[in-house]
Amino acid sequence: MVSNSWFPFHTYALDDETHEKIFCFHHAGGNAGVYRKWTLNKGEKNFVCVELPGKGTRRREPFVNDFSEILPTLAENIVKVALNKKFTLFGHSMGAAMAFYVANYIEKQFNIHPDKIIAAGRQAPQDEDPSEFKSYMNDDALIAELKKYNATPPEILENKELLQFILPEVRKDYKLNESLIYHGEHVDTPIYLHAGTMDIGATREIMSHWSYVTTQGTKFTEFNGDHFFVLKSSNYQDFLTKGI
Repeated sequence: MVSNSWFPFHTYALDDETHEKIFCFHHAGGNAGVYRKWTLNKGEKNFVCVELPGKGTRRREPFVNDFSEILPTLAENIVKVALNKKFTLFGHSMGAAMAFYVANYIEKQFNIHPDKIIAAGRQAPQDEDPSEFKSYMNDDALIAELKKYNATPPEILENKELLQFILPEVRKDYKLNESLIYHGEHVDTPIYLHAGTMDIGATREIMSHWSYVTTQGTKFTEFNGDHFFVLKSSNYQDFLTKGI
């Protein structure tokens, strides 16, 4: 059985060749564990959760602020685990950009094309991040950002002791997100676009710009919910498994 620290959670074994693999990239402030529940129900797909150094199960490793530093190794491991079979790259928010850059690298370096990229809740790589928060801003600005996206329970945001641990970790991810700089990359892979009906930062119009970075077209699907519809929707995982 293949074992790999980049992919701590998966529905089936990493060397399973029967089920199509969906490699899942998390949002800023998350880790591979946000998708772990997707791996618990045996279904038609093999959900494979991507873990970055310094995050979650790899928290003892040094965190890397620049995605370009880990991109080659991450891409190589995805190719190894994909086993020359059909696979999908899925990413939510920051994860959508990571999935895109991984796809671009795999296409150029290995001449391998994912079956599709699924980009959820994220503006296109070439567009400016609509978030007002930047990693150099103070904690009050970061707390306001977390409140805006309605992702962190109020009791946590009001607990000063917990925030001492949480805010530095989230801030590191925002710095990582800022390293995802567009340099004219494009992919020859179709991109499926998913958005929440109440996500003002990723509307149909905003996400339509992804069409400029692929030669294979895009398809847009809207889901009820806010920016975190990916994790809150009761039928989203089922859609990923059967509806695409």
